[in-house]
Amino acid sequence: MDLNLGGPCIRQAPDSQPVSHASHALQKAALELFEPSTRKRVLDLGSGCGIVAIMLALQRPNWLVEGLEIQPDQVSLAHKNAEHCGLDITFHHGDLRSYQSSQPYDIIVSNPPWLTPGSGKASPSQARNLSRFELLGGMEDVLSCVKRNLAPDGDALLLYPQVRVPQLVDLAKNTMLDIISPLAAPDLSKHIICHIRHKGQ
Repeated sequence: MDLNLGGPCIRQAPDSQPVSHASHALQKAALELFEPSTRKRVLDLGSGCGIVAIMLALQRPNWLVEGLEIQPDQVSLAHKNAEHCGLDITFHHGDLRSYQSSQPYDIIVSNPPWLTPGSGKASPSQARNLSRFELLGGMEDVLSCVKRNLAPDGDALLLYPQVRVPQLVDLAKNTMLDIISPLAAPDLSKHIICHIRHKGQ
């Protein structure tokens, strides 16, 4: 399956979770919040086929964009998609529960899996289940990864359904992170993009 970006086409694995409006919402929020002239180190946490990282790199060529993905097939596909778009993006194959970058990131964006196991209908595709359900790390793991890898004055944008935001707020406090503001997610009326920083920043 291909996704046209108005020029380059992004290939998606047929058995993976289809790209949704969430990708565009995260990209749009990052572009609106952060100055285009400032060089930033950016991590797309749970990068999948690379769509968010690629869109950001195309719009902000002075940003150093990377991705982290646990599924090796998706990492390989993301590299191919980036090369097809003429971009040099590093996609790390790794687990967010243990990932530690050698250098912190100025911006971390993520649309993580948010369905708790058993709370929805499973797919015959394991790749799709990994993208939808918290099978390999939950909300607390996402926040811990942000805490470890975000620069002291950095910003994170996490997209979650509104019903899970109260839990996110409680866990963020325990992780010494502050939710600065909830941002509306265009075309996603039941979701919120949470703007997060280290506590006190």
